[in-house]
Amino acid sequence: MTEAELVELDFEVITVSDIESQNGYDYYFYQKELCADLVLYSTDSRDVKDNNWTLTCWEIPAIKIRDVMHYKEFAEILKTIVC
Repeated sequence: MTEAELVELDFEVITVSDIESQNGYDYYFYQKELCADLVLYSTDSRDVKDNNWTLTCWEIPAIKIRDVMHYKEFAEILKTIVC
């Protein structure tokens, strides 16, 4: 999934400064709440390789979405069973 696709899908950009993280660098990532208590987070900007962003979920760590079509299918399924 590309950064442009994340923006197009209305993911919110979260910027973290070095002052906040105290890790020696600024970075950013994307997030989107799909329904109550279920939020997808992207790879952070320092870990992206070749503009390939991965989505994960802290609530369900096994989730790894790398393709925009998989994201759309996942979001649609959630709408019918949870939200």
